Amino acid sequence: MVGSVTSISAKEITGPTSNLTTMLAGRLAGVIAFQRSGEPGADNANFFVRGLGNFGTGKRDPLIYIDGIESSNTDLARLQADNIENFSLLKDANATALYGARGANGVILVTTKQGKAGVTRFNLRVDNRLSGNTRLYKLADNITYMRLANEAVSTRSANDPTPYDPGKIDRTAAGDDPILYPNNDWMKLLVKDYTRNTAANFDISGGSEKARYYVSMTFDDNNGLMREQQLNNFKSNINLRTYTILSNINLKLTNTTDALISVRGRFDDYTGPIGVALQSSRRPRGLTR
Repeated sequence: MVGSVTSISAKEITGPTSNLTTMLAGRLAGVIAFQRSGEPGADNANFFVRGLGNFGTGKRDPLIYIDGIESSNTDLARLQADNIENFSLLKDANATALYGARGANGVILVTTKQGKAGVTRFNLRVDNRLSGNTRLYKLADNITYMRLANEAVSTRSANDPTPYDPGKIDRTAAGDDPILYPNNDWMKLLVKDYTRNTAANFDISGGSEKARYYVSMTFDDNNGLMREQQLNNFKSNINLRTYTILSNINLKLTNTTDALISVRGRFDDYTGPIGVALQSSRRPRGLTR
């Protein structure tokens, strides 16, 4: 092949995250990746190969093929690095000529692992991760906010009444009655400092010269950072549990004919707010709640 092709090993895209797309930033030359949100289920990274191929409403992300099947950005995000054999990126026109206009923004080719002849091999990996906000907004406390709000109204019109009574501000600053004059830190009350996430991957591989197999099962549990009130009878935090199954079976039918039976499934169990704008981006491929 003549053209610009970049390959990367699975070990280089393994990190403290369950989203594979977020691991591409800074690891592939010519790739710009950025993440808009850290919310479970909506944390896919947008990435461009050598800039944008168009500026309209058409496809901007690279074309993604997993085991020769065209896949979406979410399919790539949910793929576990433990199950990847080869990861290649086609970047220029010569390398993407086979895919036509759809490959104008680059092509990502991913090949999952297959079994090798020999003894049966078992692999188990369990991760416990702590996730937190990179940076929180620094908001003014209630007393400062009320004083600045009064100052803003008085500056524009000295005759207009101020929105907050000076006596209320003084009592809030003195802490006379926390119930009647509260001075809450809403960011601390609503957002936790960190949350714990868990992931586990188990695979088994082996076989003979006539038949080889690779079977993998993955469980991933991602939680949001919202605090939960024990008085409520419902779960107000965001939780996404993903179950992934991958099976690759190779059969040698004749000396010149090989058969590959590949099965891949993903089941998302999402608990959290779902709006009209979010339903299309979070539509799971399997079961959901």
